[in-house]
This record gives sequence, C-alpha cells and structure tokens, in this order.
Amino acid sequence: ISRMTSSKLLQKSERQSWKKSIDFLFSTSGYCIGLGNLWRFPYLCFENGGGAFLIPYLLFTCVFAIPMMILETSFGQSFRSGVIKSWKRIPIFKGIAFAQLVANLYASSSYIIIMTWITKYLVSSVSSNLPWTSCEHQWNTKHCVPLLSSDNSTNNVTLSELRISAAEEFWSHEVLGKSHGLEHVGSLRPDLVLYLSIIWISGYFVTFKGIKWSSKVFYVTATLPVVLIIVVTIRGCTLDGAWEGLRFYLYPDLSKLMNFKVWITAAAQVTYSTTIGNGILMFLASCNKRNQNFCRDALIIGAANALTSFISGLAVFSSLGFLATKLVGVIMSLIGYLLHIYIPVLYMHKVTCFCSNLGFFVQVEYLVNFFIDGSKRIRSWRWNREILGALLCLFNFLIGLSMVSEGGIYVFEIFNRYGFAGWCTFLLCGCELVAISWFYGLDIHFKEIESMIGTTRGKFLLKMSWKFISPVICM
Repeated sequence: ISRMTSSKLLQKSERQSWKKSIDFLFSTSGYCIGLGNLWRFPYLCFENGGGAFLIPYLLFTCVFAIPMMILETSFGQSFRSGVIKSWKRIPIFKGIAFAQLVANLYASSSYIIIMTWITKYLVSSVSSNLPWTSCEHQWNTKHCVPLLSSDNSTNNVTLSELRISAAEEFWSHEVLGKSHGLEHVGSLRPDLVLYLSIIWISGYFVTFKGIKWSSKVFYVTATLPVVLIIVVTIRGCTLDGAWEGLRFYLYPDLSKLMNFKVWITAAAQVTYSTTIGNGILMFLASCNKRNQNFCRDALIIGAANALTSFISGLAVFSSLGFLATKLVGVIMSLIGYLLHIYIPVLYMHKVTCFCSNLGFFVQVEYLVNFFIDGSKRIRSWRWNREILGALLCLFNFLIGLSMVSEGGIYVFEIFNRYGFAGWCTFLLCGCELVAISWFYGLDIHFKEIESMIGTTRGKFLLKMSWKFISPVICM
C-alpha cells in the first residue's frame, strides 16, 4: 500500500523535466556565464591588482562556489518540486524562497536595461562609420575628440581635462540623454523604450512554453559567447602593445593580497558570476531526472565559469595594452568600462555580451514557476502559465521604464547597488547553508544524495565546506 501511495504521489507531483541530461548543463552554463564573466571580472581585475585578483578568485571558486553549487543542485534535484515546496521541509527557513524571489525581480529588471543599451549599440553599429568613434554628430560638443587619437596634445593636462572622447559623448548624450541628477527624471527615451519592449516580448515567447522549449535557446547562448570571446582574444593578442596589458594581467603584484578588500571583492565576484544563492540553480536542478550526476555538472559549470572569466581577461587586457597610448581619457566607472572600451574598440564583443545575457530567460522561467507553485496551495486560484508569464514580463517592463528615462541611469545604479549583489548574495548563501547543514541535517541530506547518485567522493570535504568553511566566508 505504501509503495502504491508513494507512486501516486510521485505522479501527482511530476513537473516539467529536461528532455536530455545535457539540457541542464547547457541551460545552467548559459545562465551563469554572462556579463559577470565578460564585463565585471576584467574590470575588477583592473581595479584590484590584475593577476593578483586571480588568486583569491580561483581559491573561492574551489572552496566556496563549487561546493555551494553542489549543495543547491543536490537539494533541488532531491525534492524535484517548486522552490516554495522545497523550503517547506525546513519551515522556519521558508522565507528564503521569498527573499530569492525579490532578489530575482531586482536582477531581472535591472540587467535587462544593460541588454537594452547593448541593443542600442547593435543597431547603431549597422552604419559603416561607428558613431561612437567620431565627432561629426549632432550630440557631440566642442570638447569631443575621436575615440582613437594620436594627437600629442592629449598629454597636456589642461587640454586633456577639457577633452571628452567620442565614445563617452555617444554614451551620455545619444544613448542616455543623461540628466543632471536623480531629481531630474526627464522624459522617456523612445528608442530605448522600443528596445526594452522587444526584449521583454522575446523573453515571454521564449519562456511561456516552459523549460523544454526554452532550453533550446541555451545551446546557442551558452556556446556562442565562448566562441566569440576566444576569437576576440586571439585578435587582441595580435595587436601592437597587447603584451603590456597582458603583463599587468598575468604577472601578479602579490602585495595586493595584503589588502582585505581584494579578497572580499573576489568572493563577491565568484558568487555573482556563479549565481549561487538566488534559487535559480535549485529550480533548474529540480527539473533533472533523479539519477542525474549533479556533482559532475557542478564541477563542469564551475570550471567553465572560471575559464570564461580568465579568457575574458585576456581579451580585455590585450586590448587595453593596445589602447594605452591611443585612448583619449580613462573611463573608470563600471558601466562606462563596458560601453566605452569593451564595445567600441572590439565591436564583436557587443554580440558576445548580448547573447550571454540572454540568461535572463531563466529568471523569467523561475518567477513564473514560483507563482505557479505557490498558487497550487489555493484550490480556487490556479495561475495559467501563459497569462502569468505575460503579467510578469509586463510588470518588469513597467519597472524598466524608470531606467530608460533621461534620469534612468541613476535609478539603475540604485537597483544595481542594492539588488542581488554584495551583502545580499552572502546573506542568502549563509541562510541556505545554515538551514540545510544545521537544521535539516547533513546526514539526512547525504542519504538522499546517495539514493540519487550512489557513494559520494569527497563527502568529508563537502561536509566541512557546507558546515564550517562556507558559512565563515559568508560572514
């Protein structure tokens, strides 16, 4: 009787699953490998001592990120249910699911804006003369100079302070129409509103049929950025002066490791690029077959993530070496770094960034399933997937409108700073570790793991990481 009952329960709780086991690998890789690798990692390397930053980054990948990925995927695959239902097994911590919901709403709203800006660059690059490289346009000022200039007068401090690169003016005046501050919201930018709506409509049609259909998208989005970044790296390494940039990247200044900020930044970047803590990995793993080898998948995804970051560094620093004597002005802001250097000089990168950031489709899918799973608790209130997906996309689109106005960049900075990044990530990871390791119990969890994939190698190391090392890192 008990076997028949459990069989019926299993059929009743059956959810969408991957058609092939490799679908999970591609979908997770497509979601994890994105702007965090291609854009944020090289910038943080530049800010934190070049090659010295690689040491804590790789260390935290091994001792923190990969064990966390194994924990999240094993927990999701074990229960093969919605996020809310999974955390109900530890009732005191079910609030984690709602915290992850808010974090993903923040992330999906703000990072779509980056895609909107990149789309603007894509459309503008159709012209044979890239508009951010010259000063012949109506948005340029008298202080504008071409992006690449060999004019020796730029060495004069007084003159260089007055000069503004064509790329920066294109960004500030043509893309953003930037106002003077948050209090000056200004009007909406019609072209950005159009691109934003197209992206969200695309997101809806990719996800409204569920993971079996949307997983096909990730065969492209997980591989194309890697192929393109390798091509860009090869091209960058052949440029004059490339070695100067690579030397800064590959030869570490070990004195930087004495700065505690470098270690904190590296840990934050690892959590950011591997997307641990936001519930997405649990959700994707819950669609696995029960015997899927999640340990192998976590190792592959973690290694691919770190390798992509490293190759992106090669692409960027070889280009920076080439630009060292030619770039007018130095762009130090994180957003400016992407759109003034990364895209304008090697414009193939904009395709790379666009494709890699299509991982937001996973967030839409996660949000849809979150509300569907939650609504199952109320018999008279069952969400229809298509309608719910449309409502969520519309809701995020309306939020995004605040970031495509003339003062939108200031709103974006608020979302970017206080959304799913930094302390928020560590807090959610810490809560997951405490909930599963100390309250649910690792002995129980390892029994479930062994029932799925058999004996686990490195069981002692995983226990030490989940129970002691990783919680300390989160603190």
